[in-house]
Amino acid sequence: MTNRSDAHERIIGLATFFITLIALPPCSARNPMEEHPAMNKEVRHKQTLAILSVAATVTVLGAVWPVLFYEGSAIGKLLSRKYEVEAVGDADFEKAMEAELYGATRKSTPTIPEIDPTDITAKLSQLRQLDRGVAFICLLLTVGLCFACLKWPRLSWLYMLPALWLLVNAQAIAMSGGKAFAELAVLGHATRWGTLTALAILFFRNPKGDRIANWVLRIACSLTFAVHGYEAFQLNPPFQDLLYITAEHVGVGLSEWFCHVLLRIIGIMDLLLAVSVVTVHHRRLLFWMGCWGLITAASRPIAMGLEAWPEFAMRLPNSVAPLLVLFLGSQAIFSRSLPTPSSKPESTDL
Repeated sequence: MTNRSDAHERIIGLATFFITLIALPPCSARNPMEEHPAMNKEVRHKQTLAILSVAATVTVLGAVWPVLFYEGSAIGKLLSRKYEVEAVGDADFEKAMEAELYGATRKSTPTIPEIDPTDITAKLSQLRQLDRGVAFICLLLTVGLCFACLKWPRLSWLYMLPALWLLVNAQAIAMSGGKAFAELAVLGHATRWGTLTALAILFFRNPKGDRIANWVLRIACSLTFAVHGYEAFQLNPPFQDLLYITAEHVGVGLSEWFCHVLLRIIGIMDLLLAVSVVTVHHRRLLFWMGCWGLITAASRPIAMGLEAWPEFAMRLPNSVAPLLVLFLGSQAIFSRSLPTPSSKPESTDL
């Protein structure tokens, strides 16, 4: 009974915190951090680390899950495909066909190497195991560093390894192609690897770490929302399917014309949010970005079923990052406006 009451108090406390952030005007007569700025700054720093650690763990888990139990990562599939093409001689065949079609001369006739199919299967199996191993190591690092960095903050640079893994997979998606706007995957996934980068910076406890992490998250949010806004405005087919399926689930008939209008409105909104997050610090806009990111992430399992929860997990930073910009941005503004205990008050004489 005590645990349930404690959980209710925490939920009420979090709800009160976010409602207060929206309700407060941008400039207030009295700063609530003026009484104990150092203590409040430390508490906020710990809360930010906790939220980011959970978000990073969920994100990496969502990215690792399909690698461990399904088709593998984007970089693993790209390497496997390249090996298969080279092993069966498809690369030479493609060059010969291009020469035949476009009238180019080829110096030699293509030769198909004689390779035992069992060797190809064994090599592909090794690549598959390596892909799983790297993904599992990234997940262990993300989970373990949440606790290890509390005692050894200098280990936080290891967060850059799973961040690099997410970045490389995004680049592999761009190189593989096969779907609309795949070339924008690196920018579209910015909140995923940006969240881990910000977490590594915050654990270092550098005097300017909060401000740097704040801007890392701002830029990551801007890139992700800008790419998604552009894709929506260009009527990305998967976005259309998502709207149709979601509307069907709630029993609403969605015409093609209305779907296109709605997507263009969403695209314009996302582009405006992408610009606003790096130009202004507006609490209501940042809070709406977090809510909208959560809505779009949750739409995947709503439309495709609970088995699509990794799609939600990987997109969770689209919601958490704007809220942490709100959290860190408020802290940075307060810390600039408050003198430190060791500093002398500035003179008000003109």
